[in-house]
Formats: sequence, structure tokens, C-alpha cells
Amino acid sequence: MSRKSSLSRRLFRAMLLIGVINVAITLFVSEIIYEDLEEASLNIGLAAERAYFEERIAGDQVSSWTSALVIVLFVPEAATDVEIPSLFRGRPIPYADEVDIEDKTYLISIARTESAPGVLYLAQDITLLERQEESFQQVTFILFALSMLAISLALAKLGSARIIRPLQTLSEQIKTIRPDSSLKRIPAQYADEELNEIARVLNEMLKELDTYVRREKALVSLASHELRTPIAVISGALDVIDQRAPDNPANRRTLDRIRQATDKMHADVDALLKLAHRSSGQDKPGVVDLGLCVHRVKQELENSTPEYAGRVEHTVTREPATIEADQTLVHMLLRNLVQNALRHTRGCVYVSIDNDRLSVSDTGEGLPSHVRAKLDSDADELTVPEEGLGLFIVRLICERLNWQTRVQRSGATGTQIDILFQLG
Repeated sequence: MSRKSSLSRRLFRAMLLIGVINVAITLFVSEIIYEDLEEASLNIGLAAERAYFEERIAGDQVSSWTSALVIVLFVPEAATDVEIPSLFRGRPIPYADEVDIEDKTYLISIARTESAPGVLYLAQDITLLERQEESFQQVTFILFALSMLAISLALAKLGSARIIRPLQTLSEQIKTIRPDSSLKRIPAQYADEELNEIARVLNEMLKELDTYVRREKALVSLASHELRTPIAVISGALDVIDQRAPDNPANRRTLDRIRQATDKMHADVDALLKLAHRSSGQDKPGVVDLGLCVHRVKQELENSTPEYAGRVEHTVTREPATIEADQTLVHMLLRNLVQNALRHTRGCVYVSIDNDRLSVSDTGEGLPSHVRAKLDSDADELTVPEEGLGLFIVRLICERLNWQTRVQRSGATGTQIDILFQLG
């Protein structure tokens, strides 16, 4: 299964990427501006140098000045056969540019003079200046880039956290909603309009769900009376018939079958009605002796169905074999598990009570795949089955008691279902 991405990380990466792009654009623009300023500054200095040497031109004579950083040559219009230095040779008039010659950098200016007709050649060695500026520029830009990236990182972290925090608050509020009580509403008091809209929509849905749950609870309460009344009437009528019935064995067997079916229906109705009320506050937790509970279930099933006699065996490796839970729910669970196993095998059913689990195994043909999927506690869907309620009730009881069901094996050699207790 692919790992889901985090909205917080995605926002952080997006903000950080925007910050990095801003840093790159800023550095690029700064480089252009810096180059323009440098060129303007050098041109101003070069113009001042030209003005200085133009004042020292001596009429129509060739003049030259040379220093460690400056090479200057004036060539009058009438002059011929003048040896032009190589760094000026072959360049047009006028000319002004920064030139790299071997390992040195020169700022060259060639232009005609106005005071005395001729051409003034000027070259300024800016190699040291360029190196110093380049080093300064690199250090400055690196420090600037690192500072901007650090700021972008901090802003991305703070920004993503600020955006996600209200969503986390909303998530925590939603987690507090429980279906076993009145569905409380989410406070729609967020600073962001979008989150307020989400809270409003959720509250509308919760209102509809609350109405639906209340209606279902009312229906369950009504069904409780409507179902129990005819069962009570049938049971009472059976008692009257039992007192009047002759000693005809056929009639006695028929009455016993009706009574067994009535008792079974009464137990199933009680189980379903109890489980239909999702609130665990109605449960009555106490100390349950699992060994004694298995023994009672065994007697109950053997009395109601004689062919089950002698087919249930149980062992206890946990001492004492007690657990804190609702006695009625544990009895329902064991009765349905054992009865389901007896129905699907002709052999014995084995009940084992261990330290952290209770196991029921048989030698039948195994569970159908769809039944096994519904019983497995990893299944996401829990719907009322179309056939049989035994294992469905088992799953509901385990959900109520916060226990887990595990189908340890199910195949041609039989089935083993484990009930894992919630210990502490």
C-alpha cells in the first residue's frame, strides 16, 4: 500500500520552493544591478582619467604616459608611422570596453580629442580591483543566499504550521464525537472562512445523523416491547398446554421443540436489543468465571438440543479463569460461538481458556470466505449478514467489550476462532 503524503509536508515544501525561487531571482537581479553599477562607476573614473590627460596634450606631438596601472598614448591627426601598443591595435574608433588580455583585465577607451585633433588611447589595469570585487561579491552573495534560505526555511515551517494548526484542531474536535451518545456539534469559531464552512457542513451532517440515531433508538425501544410481548405470550401458552397435555410422547416432543425455539428466539432478541443500544454504559461489568460460563453454556445447549450431549469439551490453562466483563455479554458470546461450531461439525467442539484468549475449535469443513472476512477484526465493513446471526453477534459483542476476534485457521480440517481479551 502506498504511503499517504502529508499536507503539512507538502505545504512546507511548496513554501520552501517559493522561497528558493525568490532567492534565485533576487540574486540574478542583484547581479545585473551590481554589474551596471560597476560599469557606471568605472566609466566615470575612466572619463576623469581622459579629462586629466587631455589637458596635458602638447599640440601636434605624439605623447605617451605609462604607469603601473595606466597606459596612455596620444596620436595627432598628422602623425604617421606611430607604433600603436598591441592592446589598442585593431580596435575601432571610438571604443570603450573591458578587455581580458592573458591574465590581466583592462578598461580600454579610444576616442578622438577635441582640444587638439587626434586620438587618445587609454588603458587602465583593473585586474586587482576585479579580483577583489569578485571575491567580495562571492562572499556577499553566498552570505545573502544562506540568510535568505534560512529565513525561507523558517517562514515555510511557521507558515505550514499556522495553516495546518486549525485543521488539526478541527480533527481533534471531530475525534471527540462518539456515536454512543448525543452527537455534539463542532464550534464554528475559526478565523478562516473556509474552515468555518467545513465546520458548518459537518454540523449539518451531524444534526441529520443525530436525528437518524435517535429515531433508530426509538425504533429499537419499540421493537423491544413488540418482540418480547409475543414471545412472552407463546411461553405462557406453552406453560398452560404443558399442564393440560396428555402423556403422549409425540405431543411432548413437539412441545419441547416449540419451547426450545421460543427460548432461543428470546435469547437472540435479548442479545440483539442489548447490542443495538451502542452505549457501553448500559453494560454491567463484573468478575466473570470463564470456566463456569462455558459449563453453563454447555448444559444449556445439551438441554435444548439432546444431540449436542457429550460433544463439548473444554480445558482451562488460566488460573484463576476470571475476567472483568459483562456476564450477559460473555454468556451470549460463548453460546453463539459454541452453538455455531456444533452446527457445522459432527464431531466434538473444543473450548480452551488461556491467559490472554479463549479458543473455540472444531473439525468441520471450515468457514465460507465471506463469513470469515466479516468475522475478521481487520475487516472495515460490519453489516448484518443475510444468513445466520451467531457469528455476527460474536463480532458485535467483541466490539462492545473491546476484544478482538481472530480466525486462526479455517479449512477442511476444521476451524479455530480465538477471542483475544483486552487486558488492562
